[in-house]
Amino acid sequence: MQELEKLVTDLNTLRKLDRSRFHVTRRWSFGDVDSNGVYYMPRLQHYAHQAFEELVLDKLGMGYLDLSRQSPESASARGAHDPPIPRMTFPVRWCHQINYKPMYAGELFWISFDAVPVDKRKVGVRAYIYDKNETLAAVVIWFRWAQELDTKVGVADIPAWFLELFDR
Repeated sequence: MQELEKLVTDLNTLRKLDRSRFHVTRRWSFGDVDSNGVYYMPRLQHYAHQAFEELVLDKLGMGYLDLSRQSPESASARGAHDPPIPRMTFPVRWCHQINYKPMYAGELFWISFDAVPVDKRKVGVRAYIYDKNETLAAVVIWFRWAQELDTKVGVADIPAWFLELFDR
């Protein structure tokens, strides 16, 4: 899986939280981890996606759901951008999670992001999960593509504005 290799080769260089980048704070709840510090993988992916949605809201000023939803409000939100954002979605082809260390119920953790273009039509979105010491504890990687929904284009190039979401 050549794509995965491209998306994991530099992970060891990203060991500390960079507070100058967009990040979201969460706290592990009692039902998210066991007493050995093993966190329930689907919960981590869920929290990471919630944080991704907050990133979109923060950077675009509209909800992630507005990118694909058919409604006058969503159309207005997409149209407020220059150029307007077409109705589209970013499906996940595969998801991979790497857990480096345990975390425990009650502990704070931080989630930050970057994106690695694989080619003009594919991108890896990486959610970095940092523990209470702001040290890398896990990474969630979504391998995505762009799909325009109201045109015959179908699969599209990854838009520049999408990659810009992950800039500082």
